[in-house]
Amino acid sequence: MTVEDAVQMVLWLILRIRGRDRPMIVPFIGHGTTRRIRIGGRVVRGRPDVEAPAVGVPAAPLPGPRSRRAVLRSTLARFLTVEVPRTPVTVDAPGGAATARTDDDGYLDAVLDVPELAPGWHDVGLALADGTSARAQVLVVHPDARVGLVSDVDDTIVETGLSRGWQFLKATLMTDVGDRTPLPGAAALYRALVGSDRPVFYLSTSPWNLHEMLLEFIALRRFPLGPMLLTDWGPSRSGLFRIGAQEHKLGVVRRLLGEHPRLDLVLVGDSGQADPEIYATLAREHPDRILAVYIRRTATASAARITALDELAAQITAGGVPMVAVDGSVEIAEHAAGLGLLDPSALSEVRAG
Repeated sequence: MTVEDAVQMVLWLILRIRGRDRPMIVPFIGHGTTRRIRIGGRVVRGRPDVEAPAVGVPAAPLPGPRSRRAVLRSTLARFLTVEVPRTPVTVDAPGGAATARTDDDGYLDAVLDVPELAPGWHDVGLALADGTSARAQVLVVHPDARVGLVSDVDDTIVETGLSRGWQFLKATLMTDVGDRTPLPGAAALYRALVGSDRPVFYLSTSPWNLHEMLLEFIALRRFPLGPMLLTDWGPSRSGLFRIGAQEHKLGVVRRLLGEHPRLDLVLVGDSGQADPEIYATLAREHPDRILAVYIRRTATASAARITALDELAAQITAGGVPMVAVDGSVEIAEHAAGLGLLDPSALSEVRAG
């Protein structure tokens, strides 16, 4: 038995004693084409219902103010759960129901062939054998869309200090979503890049436990809604993450390119972690599918990091994919407008912040 298994066993016993061992389905936003969709979620025990206003599509009610203690309690509740492994989940999708099983960590990842679906948002039912149910939202990408946006989250649309330990924990565990401020102009920039029919995919090494919290932030700050493509936190031989940032982000973007073969991508990240190197790898692999790469310089980036970033950007640009290191949203918007990726009329809103 591993340390993680032992912790899960202790948690399960505590939850059972407290009468909180009922299963719960936590749905994730899915995505797909008019003929195939991908639906995710997790089945866990012990988590009380946590309000998640942003799960409603496309509008969401504004959350009320909460104390720091309430925020901490709500956030920890998302982590102190026991997964339900290898359990069947009935997915009631357009065209009929299908059954898929969760993996060893309780995650559901179902890929379903469906009849011709209209582009836009669809509602899919998820159910367990005991009657436990939930509703998942699925974005069907418009078949005429030729551009998609892939964006990091931490320090790219909201400053969290992911690379600075305690600052990240404070922002994540004790700061209410309503008090977290987006980077200036980012929401307007993303609305301009996405327009009416382009999809956005939020790609992050934040854990799946924060899926609803991040969606709440996106809805509250008027970012365009899209699937959250997160990762699993847990002890491994290499550290806190089960897989590293490079493996996670490279794998997800490669999969997106395969699942949406008519969609070219604009990649946005920051210099705090490995986004520049990850996106550079993708630009070299798919110079015909990556339209542009934008990297925000974080406030704590060293002079050596900035120099290395500028050199990498010059190399990738010389190879045919524009890669630009920027200090703010306006620089991205102006460059993207020059490439025809957004309407120049949107620049004033981005500049207004």
